Amino acid sequence: MAQKTKTTNYLEYILVILFMGLVRLMPYSWALRLGSGLGWLVFITWAKRRQITIHNLAKAFPDKDPAEIKAIALKVYRNIGKTLIEFIATGEWSKDRLLGQVSFAGREHLNAALAKGKGVVLLSAHFGNWELLGIALSAVGYKVNVLARPLDNPLLDQIVNGIRSKFGTWIIANKNSIKDVIKVLRKNEMIGILMDQNLYENAAFVDFFNEAAATTPIIPLLAQKTGVAIIPIRMLRSTNNTFKIIIDPEMEFKDLPDRQEYVRINTRLCNEKIEQWIKLDPEQWFWVHNRWKTRPEKNS
Repeated sequence: MAQKTKTTNYLEYILVILFMGLVRLMPYSWALRLGSGLGWLVFITWAKRRQITIHNLAKAFPDKDPAEIKAIALKVYRNIGKTLIEFIATGEWSKDRLLGQVSFAGREHLNAALAKGKGVVLLSAHFGNWELLGIALSAVGYKVNVLARPLDNPLLDQIVNGIRSKFGTWIIANKNSIKDVIKVLRKNEMIGILMDQNLYENAAFVDFFNEAAATTPIIPLLAQKTGVAIIPIRMLRSTNNTFKIIIDPEMEFKDLPDRQEYVRINTRLCNEKIEQWIKLDPEQWFWVHNRWKTRPEKNS
């Protein structure tokens, strides 16, 4: 992919700043309607991405008829549109305003894991409003770090990370990050990892909705190396545009002598957890991404 010019980056920056200003001038309920409408507009106009979304859903849910698949797909785009608006709005919210939108279930699991003193890996996914998850956890006082891929436009990356970190979340660039991750775990802090996206290299090919998907093995490897507790967590959107952060009990990985088998089995356990969430609320996952794009080499 050709590198963007400074002029292109700056023009994108100006457009985003103007859009953010418009959103923050609007009543919040109007802004959410705008986000939902933008999701609908993208769904009907971006044919290639719509086809990927519908194809992914049909593959994962072969028992659902085409009309139901299309209805879920549209809800996916509306959710993404609202997620964008909420993220922009959060940039100006106080802690009290944010936490007034969020409830928690299962904090005892997270607190028990932290009490072990070895840090916590938060296993999560692009689900509900994933961007608010780390922000909300920081707002209630947890030491949160997140792995994130830097945006191609450094000016936009600065805006996004400024909102992510407003209550203390620390952003770790995901490339060559293992030393930084281990460092924060040794301080008994948390590191959030979204492991539901396609990987192009160093992947474990394990099933996701019954088809091999290139998946990062970083969470099982961290557990093996450091003894860190693995806590599955997601942010679920409610019907009234509030959120529930649902924290599951600590995962128990299989202790296997063969490293490849250890990685394969336990990475699959992570995928199974994310599958469980998606099956309950399929419209809240990021189906627009081609999760199965990278294929295993033949005869490997």
